[in-house]
Amino acid sequence: MKKFLVSIIAFIILIFTSGCDNQKSYILFNKHPFTPDTMTSTTNVFKPGERVYYLVTLPKPVETQRLLIQIFKLGKEDRLGYDIVWGKQVKLRDEQIYYYTDYVVFNETGGYLMNVYSKDNPTKILTSNQFYIKQ
Repeated sequence: MKKFLVSIIAFIILIFTSGCDNQKSYILFNKHPFTPDTMTSTTNVFKPGERVYYLVTLPKPVETQRLLIQIFKLGKEDRLGYDIVWGKQVKLRDEQIYYYTDYVVFNETGGYLMNVYSKDNPTKILTSNQFYIKQ
């Protein structure tokens, strides 16, 4: 009887743990516009005044087709506070339901954090990633 209960409990645990969806949203940065050739050469270190191309991937479509993108400048050593330096609300086009790409330019050196929120659930961060502007 114990073996039977243990096997049923193990089966239930297996079902609940293997049914997870591991697809996540990501942000990739690059020095060049994203094409199939430049997808493998991503970086997160840029020079002042250089274009920072970013690609936000979405594993499933956003129902409202609207994203909020915010960039924060991190304090010294990435831990002493932050300031919001850029924000943008975007509407995804019909052919863009699984990604969004654009670029930004910053002249001040330091660390930056990009957060992306879905307008479906604006209190939860969809994805985030850091990049750096260095001399």
